[in-house]
Amino acid sequence: MDILGLCRFSYLGEGGFKMTHDTLDERRAFLYQQERLETRFRHFEAITLPSVAGQTDPDFRLLVVIGQDFPAPYLERLQNLTRHVPQVLIRAYPAMRHRRVMIRAMRDNRGSLEQPSLQFRLDDDDAMGRDFIARFRETAEDIRALWSKHRAIAVDFNRGYVFRAGAEGLQVCAYNYAYSAIALGIIVQPGLKETIMDYTRGKLWTDMPTVTFPHEDMMLRAHHDFNDSRMKHGGKNFDYAPLTPGQERYFKNRFNIDNAMVKQVFSRRLE
Repeated sequence: MDILGLCRFSYLGEGGFKMTHDTLDERRAFLYQQERLETRFRHFEAITLPSVAGQTDPDFRLLVVIGQDFPAPYLERLQNLTRHVPQVLIRAYPAMRHRRVMIRAMRDNRGSLEQPSLQFRLDDDDAMGRDFIARFRETAEDIRALWSKHRAIAVDFNRGYVFRAGAEGLQVCAYNYAYSAIALGIIVQPGLKETIMDYTRGKLWTDMPTVTFPHEDMMLRAHHDFNDSRMKHGGKNFDYAPLTPGQERYFKNRFNIDNAMVKQVFSRRLE
């Protein structure tokens, strides 16, 4: 089985955000502003990347898709951060329609069409449980008879936490969210070219059979000032609480996230 993930990192294109802009130059200015990129990089370094590097099953690839004009200093920073995570593949694409580019990126980098394709998404500020890849693969084996009868099957791990990160570390709130962009994947039959980006994630249940796992902490969803959904609609409010010492150990074991590292990364001054 071929397992391929997709992470959009401030990709400059048309669409793909709830926050709209009249011109590509306006979107470029928004995406590449220093404060916003610093927020994304801090989350990526302290939250997202550790969960990728800590996977118990290392046999997968994660595409990190950027725009071709991604600022050079930040590209170098991204390359340095991911240099020791062999699963990460940085790919640059021109400014086009967002969904079209993401579909192209998945098709360009997937394995042989002769094997089933397991695909997932991960935002650049979120995290997945350390055993997500292992459980995704295990589930695909368990339901082989099911996906052999359908073009695609969705697998959704919908329990975890929503969090805020800062110089004081993580603040979290227990969270269930169906068909989010975290710990959600699809299994595509051999011979088919469909990708997870051919579907609207929140409506996967209208397009294919789905298998849901509601009892495992598998996702961490970030909330901060530069969340796309929060900027447009304000977002929900949650009862956040700092991690207890026991929770710090749990988050390290479950997500490979070190709260001391979170504090260090988010304490850096904006240069």
